[in-house]
Amino acid sequence: MNPGYVWMIAGLVLLFLEFVIPGVILVFFGIGAILTAAGYWFGLLPSLAAQLSCFCIVSLLSLFTLRKYFSRFLKGKVADTNEFSNAAEFIGKTAKVTTEVTPDDDRGRVDFDGSDWKATSDSKIEVGQVVKIIEMKNITFKVKPIQ
Repeated sequence: MNPGYVWMIAGLVLLFLEFVIPGVILVFFGIGAILTAAGYWFGLLPSLAAQLSCFCIVSLLSLFTLRKYFSRFLKGKVADTNEFSNAAEFIGKTAKVTTEVTPDDDRGRVDFDGSDWKATSDSKIEVGQVVKIIEMKNITFKVKPIQ
């Protein structure tokens, strides 16, 4: 296969991966690969050593000079990962304990609306007991027994 096509395909794959894998790094290696393909097609980079040198130099130069500029456009916004945005819809509802819930153990489980959820509590709760959901952190319910 023509080295120019290999560099071009590699460059396009790296550019695509930048949108899949965040970090604003792969785009610069994609630029390096695409410019290496262009250099090969213009006859400036006939040997593999010249192509690899060009790829490394262009990728690193673009990384160090353009990253700050590109990161404004390619970085997403991260929400608070410690809070589940729909937690309010679960608070106050009841669930049934399927695996014993204890204060010092994170292996407790409850059944809520036919789904199995992790559960924690400040007190020991036996299997089969109905509990009230008082808090939700990530995908774990904090529950208390209904008395």
